[in-house]
Amino acid sequence: MPDLLQISLGTTHGLRISDAWFAKLAEQAGVTVETVAVRIGLTDRLRRGYPVNDLVEAVAARRATASALRRLRPRAVIFSTTTAALLSPELRCPYAVRLDAPAAMNRPGARNAVLHALERRSLDAAALVLPTGRVAKAALPEGSAPAVIVPPPVVIPDAAARVRDDPVAVAYIPDPKAKGLDILCRAWALADKPAGARLDVFGIERERATRHLRRTGVPEPPGVGWHGLAPADRFHASLGRCRMFVTSARWEDFGMAQLEALALGALLVCTATDGPFEAGEIARELKPDLVATDQSPDALSRRITCAFALGEQELKEYRAEASTRLDAYRPDAVARTIGERVLPALL
Repeated sequence: MPDLLQISLGTTHGLRISDAWFAKLAEQAGVTVETVAVRIGLTDRLRRGYPVNDLVEAVAARRATASALRRLRPRAVIFSTTTAALLSPELRCPYAVRLDAPAAMNRPGARNAVLHALERRSLDAAALVLPTGRVAKAALPEGSAPAVIVPPPVVIPDAAARVRDDPVAVAYIPDPKAKGLDILCRAWALADKPAGARLDVFGIERERATRHLRRTGVPEPPGVGWHGLAPADRFHASLGRCRMFVTSARWEDFGMAQLEALALGALLVCTATDGPFEAGEIARELKPDLVATDQSPDALSRRITCAFALGEQELKEYRAEASTRLDAYRPDAVARTIGERVLPALL
């Protein structure tokens, strides 16, 4: 029988990667982990928007949990999202909830009141709550169980490295609306840039990007390269050559791409992004001049201009401090947190 049963909602690629890393690091601490994936099944067709989507997923997670507990007797259960824990069946063991944001943050408003109530109940009854960062921890409902921050680890392949400092900005825009492609392109057009400066946009194909720009009335600025869903090694290679990574998002989750950029020596330039944006907190602490106070293109353009204007000594100091800040997000540090603070409380 496993020590830990992890209920993995896995509705995004990022969540599945995070769940796999948690299991791996927990096993390094000396326990056994079985991860059970949630299958939405036929009820998937009911998903048309929030809060119904969350309730459909919570029902599916309840089925998966009950099924797993009929054949397993774990010492503790880990729910990999707050949604997976909302409608949990009765458990005869302690449980923890991992989350990148509580429903009170990413599902605001009266129409989500049922979610908020269910979440308060599940987080209150948990043995531990495991937010991914400080922003998520600060947003937990009053009365939640003790919280231990357990971030997904920042893992940079050995082949990736800082090789030079080109006049290039990199952005990752899988969703043009949520990630503010229109804000980014307006800001890039307004910013003061050195000769030959280029904006490399990953995560979206040019055709889809230009359709969105036309809909929002934003011209495609010169100097933009569209790289689509490029392989990870190409993305990391770009981070190792660029001057900055630019986040123009209206809403951002944890910010793994941004932390990878910091690990590879890029400056982090951001809008005032909503969401549990852990990387944004670090960016603000490293150099407030590179973090806008609102989500306007004007504000972001000034931060891009500032990033291009930094001197060599400032760059050196920024990169050294960023490397120090990232120590807490490296796999060995996350494994220590799980082994020393999470497992003793659960097992």
